[in-house]
Amino acid sequence: MPSRRSVLAFVLAFSLVATGAVVVGVSYEAADRLVHPPRETSARTPETVGLGFARERLVTDDGLHLSAWWIPVAAPGAPTVVFLHGYGASKVQALDVAPFLHAAGYNVLAFDFRAHGESEGTYTTFGLDEVLDVRAALAWLHDFAAVNDTRVALFGWSMGAAAALNSARATGEIHVAALVLDSPFAALDDVTSTAFQRETGLPAHPFAELSVRLASWMIHKSVEDDRPVDRARGLTLPLLIIQGLSDSLVPRQDAVELHEAAGESELWLVPHADHVDAVHTDPQGYEQHVLEFLAASLA
Repeated sequence: MPSRRSVLAFVLAFSLVATGAVVVGVSYEAADRLVHPPRETSARTPETVGLGFARERLVTDDGLHLSAWWIPVAAPGAPTVVFLHGYGASKVQALDVAPFLHAAGYNVLAFDFRAHGESEGTYTTFGLDEVLDVRAALAWLHDFAAVNDTRVALFGWSMGAAAALNSARATGEIHVAALVLDSPFAALDDVTSTAFQRETGLPAHPFAELSVRLASWMIHKSVEDDRPVDRARGLTLPLLIIQGLSDSLVPRQDAVELHEAAGESELWLVPHADHVDAVHTDPQGYEQHVLEFLAASLA
C-alpha cells in the first residue's frame, strides 16, 4: 500500500502537470486568436460617404491578392495618401478620413491587409509581412495609377502605423515622402501583454509571455522583432504621430519614444482620445493637423 508521502507527491505532481496544461492551453488559444483575427465585414464603401471609387486588386511578392479601393481626384499629378488600417479592421476604416483627404485634393488608396477584410492570407504578422502588402500598394500606384511618384504619403493606424514604419526604408520604385501614424506602438510584445490582460483578465506572466512565443511559432516570425521604434531611429522622412491620452492599449510613452527616435517628427497628443479614436474625439483638430502636415510635407 503506497505511503501517505508518496500519495501526496503524486497529487502534487499531477496538480503541476494539470496546471501546466491549462497554462499552455489558454496561451495557445489566445495566440491562435491573435494571429487569426476575425474578418471585418461591412457593406460600407466610399459611395456611402459620397465618394466615387474603383475596386482594385493588389498582388504581393509572395503571391497574395489584396482587395483595394482607389479613390482618385480629377486633378492630374495630385498627391496620394495610402491608408493602412489597424489590426482586426479593414479598408472600411479609411472612410473616417477619406472624405476630408479627397476634398483637400488627395487621391486615396485603401486596401485590406493580408488575413483581413476581403484579402487573401491565413494569418497576420502584425506589421512584419505586411511590409509586402505596402509594397504591393506602391507598385500598383507606380504601374497602374500613374500618380506623381514623389508625392505619396503613408497614413497608418495602429498595426498599419507599424507596417508604415517598417516599410518606410524600402518601398520599391515609389519614394514615400511622409508618414502619418495614429496610435502607433513602439514594440509589439509590450502591446500584446496589455491586450492579453485586458481581454482575459489573466496575468501577463506566464500567459501573455507564452502566447507571444506561440504566436511567433505560428507565423514563423519573432513577434519580439516587431519594433517600429528601431525603424524610426534615424528616419529622415517627415513624420506626424497622433496619440490619444486615454488610449487603453498603447501608452503615451510609446508615441514619445517614437517621436524622440525619429529625426524629423511632430507629436500631437489628443486629450480624452482612446485608441485610434482621435478622429472622433476632435474631428476638426484631427483634420487640421493631418492636412497641414501633408501640405507641408508633399508640397
